[in-house]
Amino acid sequence: MKTTTKATWIETLICQYATDVHNLERYRDTLDLKDPTAAEEADTISGMLADMRYALTWMRRGRRPGSRRGAEITDVYRQREIYIKLSGQQMGEAERLKLVDALLSLSDRERTCFLLHMAQGLTLLEISGKLNLSKNTVRMYVDRAKCKIKQDFL
Repeated sequence: MKTTTKATWIETLICQYATDVHNLERYRDTLDLKDPTAAEEADTISGMLADMRYALTWMRRGRRPGSRRGAEITDVYRQREIYIKLSGQQMGEAERLKLVDALLSLSDRERTCFLLHMAQGLTLLEISGKLNLSKNTVRMYVDRAKCKIKQDFL
């Protein structure tokens, strides 16, 4: 007696993406790159392939490509609790206003880097790419913001 297992929706999606990536690669390889129209189409397809491979990697690993740890254990989430909770209790209106005041006391760069890192969960490298800053500069802004928030808020 042979048992069959039904594929989950994510396994089905991974299979479809992998097949489509293979088909697109084969199609791109047939294009004549000496023809300007075909070369432009090949560039478009290459971009599509990069996006599909990124999504495929994300689906297979269950987390963002390039991330070394799963989102559920990332330190950012543990650190963020400091700024969301006080003594294990939800923040009241007074505490929220105090936090807003602390955030407004930061410089624009500090606030932007801090919020992208702590609220959005972006890595320092991702922030540096978005803001066209070095990773160490972003780290300095985030660290400085954390110190100011701790002083003003906690």
